[in-house]
Amino acid sequence: MNRYFLISGIIGPVITLLLIFTNISLSGYFSWHINSLSSLGIHGYYLFDSAIMFDGTMNTVFAVSLYKIYPIKFLSIGIMITGSVCLFFVGIFNKNYGIIHLIFALLYFIMLPLGIIIFSLFKINRYINIYGYITGILSLVIIISGILINFHYINIKIGLSVTETLEAILLGSWSVTISGYTIKDYSHLIYNLNAA
Repeated sequence: MNRYFLISGIIGPVITLLLIFTNISLSGYFSWHINSLSSLGIHGYYLFDSAIMFDGTMNTVFAVSLYKIYPIKFLSIGIMITGSVCLFFVGIFNKNYGIIHLIFALLYFIMLPLGIIIFSLFKINRYINIYGYITGILSLVIIISGILINFHYINIKIGLSVTETLEAILLGSWSVTISGYTIKDYSHLIYNLNAA
């Protein structure tokens, strides 16, 4: 596996977040107090839909790269790939598709953090593992809170976009961190893999 595929773990979240924030700045109707990020996908710019499809693709490439480098079980990577494919489909089936969009979005927001938590069970690096646990658990707590806020079980005046953005930043930070670590130690990791 070529180390350059690992860059997908950096460029995916960085470019995606830049495109989403660009789309927000172009969308005068958008409100952090009312909207979900998916509201950006139904007003003609296509930046949001393209961004998430791009990120879903980059996440999938990155997950496969991790699987080729680390001696881990497929379960965590399979869950991450499933979440990434669901993210890709969120871009195809925008908010106008109703329940189909909701199912893919929920699967993404749950599967990717769950895959990160399971991935972190494998002994990679103590700090990377701890960061993975924290990122995964916080991401799940944040999205569950967002759902509870959206359905008025928690009375805070924010739109789902706030919790979605926080989770996206957390998941992206994990991806950038593990990608950077793996690129930095690539030669050592490949040597250990070949020696095993």
